[in-house]
Amino acid sequence: MRGNVAAHHTGKLATLLLVAWSATMPAVYGQYYESREEEESGSRAFTAGLLRFEFTPRPTNTLADSAAIRGAALLPMLAFRQGLVEIYLGYTRFEERGSTRSAVVFGTQVARDIPLGGPGPDGLALPLMVAADYTKVSSGALQRDDFNLASIGLGAGLGYRSGGPDMEFWIRGVEVFHVAFQGVASGTGTSLTTVGEAGLFLRRVPIGKGLVLGYRVRLQTWSLSDERFNYRALYHGPSVGILF
Repeated sequence: MRGNVAAHHTGKLATLLLVAWSATMPAVYGQYYESREEEESGSRAFTAGLLRFEFTPRPTNTLADSAAIRGAALLPMLAFRQGLVEIYLGYTRFEERGSTRSAVVFGTQVARDIPLGGPGPDGLALPLMVAADYTKVSSGALQRDDFNLASIGLGAGLGYRSGGPDMEFWIRGVEVFHVAFQGVASGTGTSLTTVGEAGLFLRRVPIGKGLVLGYRVRLQTWSLSDERFNYRALYHGPSVGILF
């Protein structure tokens, strides 16, 4: 029930932030950049990845070691990208203290790269990001002890892009500050996320409109008024997808 409430509030907050994002972003970056951005806004990609997932309590977590959630597993993840927007979903199961636990990560992000070296899209860029995510990890005990949090936030970082019509490479790192919450009746807090992403678009590959290769690193920490839910999640790994 708390998961449904958190997900509902996340959807409403994401909609409000996206409206504000669209209203405040500059409309003109130069003729060449506009044409490239229009092309990207119509591009779509579906990717599948296999990431290493680690979930551990932070030093501020007040739970005893015997009760805290701790585990590591491979995390299959699917993602869909439409222009500047990406939605991703991952699910895994792992063994801990003789019982099977499950973990779900779901999120969306909207990232716009502002060029720092001129009107063209190649070179250094300032990525600005709106992100929302939901993470649930079962405790193996009572449902109220499950880690079950949603968060929404804004971030900025540094990126680099280079390439042409046949092949394009990009990389970026973004630091995102979130507001985190577990539900209407539960405590709130903050979450800090470091996102590292790299991708290679190969448009000459005769599959769909091309092939996309990627690598993702995401480190997220939570700090809540209820310190039992102060955890750290890290996942990283490669992905491959199709442009269409």
